[in-house]
Amino acid sequence: MSDTLEDLMGRMRPRILWLLLFLAPAAPVLAQHSLEARVDKGIERGVEFLLSRYNKRIGWGGARGTGTYGGGLALPHRVYRYPSGPTAFCLFALLKAGVEPDHKVIKRGFSFLRARHRLPGVAYEQSVLLLAVAEWAGAKRSPDYRKGKRRRQRTTSLYNPPPGSPLLKTRWTWMCRLAGRLIQYQYKTGGWRYYPNDYNAGGPTDVSSTQFAVLALSTASRLGYDVPPEVFERARNFLISQQTADGPRVPRAVHMPGKPKDAKDRARGFPYIARAKILPYRYTTGGMTAAGCASMLVIREELAYKGKDDTLDQAILDAFAWLGRNFKVDRNPGYFRGRPGSYAFCWLYALERSGDLMGREVIGGHSWFGEGANYLLKLQREDGAFVDTTCMKPQDVLGTAFALLFLSRATRPVSGG
Repeated sequence: MSDTLEDLMGRMRPRILWLLLFLAPAAPVLAQHSLEARVDKGIERGVEFLLSRYNKRIGWGGARGTGTYGGGLALPHRVYRYPSGPTAFCLFALLKAGVEPDHKVIKRGFSFLRARHRLPGVAYEQSVLLLAVAEWAGAKRSPDYRKGKRRRQRTTSLYNPPPGSPLLKTRWTWMCRLAGRLIQYQYKTGGWRYYPNDYNAGGPTDVSSTQFAVLALSTASRLGYDVPPEVFERARNFLISQQTADGPRVPRAVHMPGKPKDAKDRARGFPYIARAKILPYRYTTGGMTAAGCASMLVIREELAYKGKDDTLDQAILDAFAWLGRNFKVDRNPGYFRGRPGSYAFCWLYALERSGDLMGREVIGGHSWFGEGANYLLKLQREDGAFVDTTCMKPQDVLGTAFALLFLSRATRPVSGG
């Protein structure tokens, strides 16, 4: 007599249980491999989209800021324009995503910038162009740069890289001129703004401009340009002054070597401009908190020769506490709640820098890369673009560049030899 279905299931149940027990440990590994494969494919499609959007007459086009951070209207007499920013930013993102420095589009993009926008007038564009030129100069020719190491010998010479440097002199000179001008743009209190002495819409300094300037100058320093230590010391003091004075005590979000793991920190974030007259600028957001946190981590490395800095360490831990407590990947957490002008993908890139500079995969119990990557990949269009509807135009170009920087974990090499 044939077995009933119930009999078959009864005999198979132990085997199924054993199979599940056998496969259970492998499930996270399989999921990780699946995510890595999807991220690699997403990067590949994003790269193809950006390469296809290059135009020999305008590069990747210009950006025009008609609004303030958070969606307010800019003052009518001062609208910020960025004729070279998107092109420099796309070149930086493409190089970080693995495109070869001698790719024809990369070479054409730098030729376009060298001919028309060799030394931009806005701190944002100077910083991003410096990052792009430094990556172009060091990505293939300097193995130490790729590993995150810094040159021990440094110089301020415009025409001669440090002894033994493999960098081409023309690229070295371009990078040094950008770094020198960016240092000149630093305000006396330690931060940066769009232009020197720029008091438009909030004051002469802001956390956003400062994050890119600090990252760019640190990158030049890694390649051997002698950035005066006081530049980073002033930036340190500025960032500490911008962090909110107090916050709720919460369990430590990340572990810092040499610090107790089970301590509590004050969740203190960053606004765009502390004590600004424009109200939205004073609100704490994820984008600015991650920007301030990542910048302090860069400065911590630059000033490590001075010894322990407990004040800076605690400021970093408090910033991570805020990020862990307010963590979201589908919007820039805090006041803006996804509104126009909140720069959601820029927030994710700042989050990537903070997580990777700290060397932590989890912030406040959140797997920040896995959650962020899954969110971005769901948004990718058929043509490969990642469109950030909360940033300035061109939203497909800038959004894709920010997404590539996050997905490729552009800040992974951080330790110096």
